Amino acid sequence: MKKLCFGTLATILKNCKTKSITQKWLCGTLLLSVASTYDVRSDDGTTSDLVKGKKNLSRIVTDAALSADPQDVSEFFKQNILQMLDSNKRSLIVLALKDIIASDNAIEPDTIIEKVNGMTKETISSRDAFVLEDFLAGIFLYTVQNVENRNCEDSVKEVTDEYIQSFNDEKDKISFISTYSNFSYETANEISINTRALVLLTETGGKCQKCSRVLGIKKEGNDVNYAKIVRLSETDEVVLCVDCEREIQNASLEEKIALISEKHDLETLVVAREATSRYTIEKQIEQVLREVDLMDVTDGTQLKIQPVKVEKKIVEKRLKERVLFDVRRLYQGVNDALDRLAGENKLNVDKFAKNVKRMYEDANESQLSQSAIYNLLVETLFEKTGRKYREACEIIISYFVQRCEVFDEITK
Repeated sequence: MKKLCFGTLATILKNCKTKSITQKWLCGTLLLSVASTYDVRSDDGTTSDLVKGKKNLSRIVTDAALSADPQDVSEFFKQNILQMLDSNKRSLIVLALKDIIASDNAIEPDTIIEKVNGMTKETISSRDAFVLEDFLAGIFLYTVQNVENRNCEDSVKEVTDEYIQSFNDEKDKISFISTYSNFSYETANEISINTRALVLLTETGGKCQKCSRVLGIKKEGNDVNYAKIVRLSETDEVVLCVDCEREIQNASLEEKIALISEKHDLETLVVAREATSRYTIEKQIEQVLREVDLMDVTDGTQLKIQPVKVEKKIVEKRLKERVLFDVRRLYQGVNDALDRLAGENKLNVDKFAKNVKRMYEDANESQLSQSAIYNLLVETLFEKTGRKYREACEIIISYFVQRCEVFDEITK
């Protein structure tokens, strides 16, 4: 049975070290990470017995490990251990350790194995991205502090070069990062709750639905004036202040039904507001298009006929999200306005499209970023149409991105 101990950890590292590093130097340096005065780098016998799982670590090492700062140990690994390892085998090290940890039935799923960041067996099993120095230092601390190394010979013997190489096909699954995000499941849950509260607060205008007190999202130290989500039925939630949340627990069925009815009215009102907002922006788009001052177009300007997906043309993440949002929301609205104005002989759509394309080509020659080009085109259209409706200008330029007058398809 595979077992995580100092011997199996050291054997994995030994099999993945650079050729110029000896086993005793690697093993001795590992121990120096917690016990700076315990130097066995020239002691073949001691280091060999430790790596083979024949003897326990010295009390000097185990006692020092208990009081060692995990971050300091990680920094030591970063500065001294990583350079001893073959950079082409780092993923194999992680995969082998993950396999041994998962196979060690003596370790419970919630046991903290990686001592630097407090990762459990279960967490390690589910992760594929690691800070390598943290990962190795954290597991090293676990083996030194928690596991008897004596009588582990059989487990160490299973850690052969063939065993480590067996993970070659999985190397691409592992990635290395410089730091871990502080984002946790608890944080995700809190964000989810806050997002729901924001939706409900939007419906009520930022107030308690029952008493109309102005509310906010809960912050640390604020126990009074924040939003509480209360479920009144299987499908209905309302947002209340703390006081009303307490009172509603003892409210009559009629009072709860009245709150639910009011909530449905609020939902209808929000939909109406959104429809009005959409109508307003569509009218602004049409107004901008009516005021377009057409420029002369060079004969060589050709329009693209087949649209290309936005994802294939924009490399900047934020700009891509912005354009996609506009396109999904109002592409058809712009298209309808262009058709309507063309039918009224108020706008030469092809000529306008050529103008936009030429503006893009001129800007593109300046080697500007995609965001800079996009903003320049928006500002130009905004300026030429009386500086009235910037959002409408942004949506119109996004429309032409989708149509391919702006930005070329990325070549692979």
